Amino acid sequence: MSIWLGAQYVALRVDGALVRVDRLVTTAATRWPMPRRPHGPRLAVGVTLLVAAALRLIDLGRIGLNSDEAVYAGQAASLAGNQHFLPHFPIVRAHPLLMQMIMSPFYRSGVPDVPGRYVAALFGTATVWLVYVLGSVLYGRRVGVLAAVVLAVMPYHVIVSRQIMLDGPMTFFATAGLICLALAATGTGRTGWLIAAGGFVGLAALTKETAFTLVGAAFVFLSLVNKLWRPLRFPLAGAVAAVSITIVYPVLTAISGGSGRGQSYLLWQLTRQPNHGFGFYPLFVGSSMGVLALVAAAVGLLVPRITGRPFSWQEMLLLSWIFVPLLFFQVWPVKGFSYLMPLAPAIAVLVARALVQLPSRIASHRRRLASAATASVVVASLLIPAVLGVALPARSGLAGAGGIPGGREAGRWVDAHLPHGARLITIGPSMANIIQFYSARRCDGLSVSPNPLHRNPSYASIDNADAELRDGNYQYIVWDVYSADRSPHFAARADDLVHRFSGRSVYVQRDSDSGRRLVEIYQVTP
Repeated sequence: MSIWLGAQYVALRVDGALVRVDRLVTTAATRWPMPRRPHGPRLAVGVTLLVAAALRLIDLGRIGLNSDEAVYAGQAASLAGNQHFLPHFPIVRAHPLLMQMIMSPFYRSGVPDVPGRYVAALFGTATVWLVYVLGSVLYGRRVGVLAAVVLAVMPYHVIVSRQIMLDGPMTFFATAGLICLALAATGTGRTGWLIAAGGFVGLAALTKETAFTLVGAAFVFLSLVNKLWRPLRFPLAGAVAAVSITIVYPVLTAISGGSGRGQSYLLWQLTRQPNHGFGFYPLFVGSSMGVLALVAAAVGLLVPRITGRPFSWQEMLLLSWIFVPLLFFQVWPVKGFSYLMPLAPAIAVLVARALVQLPSRIASHRRRLASAATASVVVASLLIPAVLGVALPARSGLAGAGGIPGGREAGRWVDAHLPHGARLITIGPSMANIIQFYSARRCDGLSVSPNPLHRNPSYASIDNADAELRDGNYQYIVWDVYSADRSPHFAARADDLVHRFSGRSVYVQRDSDSGRRLVEIYQVTP
């Protein structure tokens, strides 16, 4: 009901809002004037969206689903009542279900895998357009166009948008909320824009609960820009809108009787061990966002400070949106490659603003050439790795950084050749999720902890693999290079079990280029 009321409220304001946005964009554009070419910005945005769509949509089915994708697509199929997935993919797991609900019509029957990627890619492409609007509202159309270009070719955003991950759609709703905050700060229709901002942040949290950190970012910004606190009921109304929409999921889960499982997931998340070092985000995510782009944004922020110029409210808004979630995830022990997606649009705007502003300090006759050259170098430094990432999909061991080669082929082979009721042991839960998605055969991972506090509540541990194999409860053992690289101890354990239970290789999947073994399945006997 809260979602419906929020949607109705936003819909009733659309006509007037569009007029006000155009007026605000036109006013802001005078700060960063462009040559008088009436169709120039529209054409540039159109070309940018085509490039963004191409980078996110081309060859999406080249590699099968990874573990997280299998879980989210499996949930969507279970929501649609697809009997293939119901036994192994419970609807209530670790995250809210807005994205899974949107995908569910494509998973009603059969075993499709790629449709969810198209949904995620379209959300990613739409976010590029929202970044154009955000940059235009804050700094004018020139910055808006360049910000859209930066996000369109940013390898980080491209990689995550090409997967069935919750972070891409969450970023779409979060960016819409950021635009509403920016419009509220301009002083026009403050009440409505603050409530709309809260509603969009609520929708982002319904996609993935970590988006609620953006409520903190919004209040940090509001505390820095005191005028938005007067009258107090305006920001409080926005907070109520965010909370009201966010609690829809836990309330419905409790009504349906799934709150116990949800609490188990929360306890597991709170007690998980660190999975990456403190430098994970600067080294891996930062490099994927683009080193030159981040340097440009930093220079654009630091150079005006040398002359003593204070931060503008636009800068405070973007920096609050970046640093509050960044600080939270940096302190949080569990780190994920895709967790910083909501920061990418704000970073893209700061990059574009720097590229437009810094050359203005150069002599006028060289300004245009310097601006074009600097922007071209930065965009090229993003575009080249983005294109390479599409042409040569990542085979990283980082969750969320790419697919898992060989998983889909192994899962389909299991579905075609192993009897129903067969059970398999895998090195870890990642390959177990993939094989269960494609084959509907039960798989359990050796690396799953026997301690309930240290394992995902959806996973079952194998407390005594030797006894289980002697009793014939498992008939096959799966070795895969992805899990072996991440858990060499359990990979060695799997090899030992294969040797001691007379394992016979029945399937091998190799890399077509290098011939490297990707997946091998052994049949074992008691």
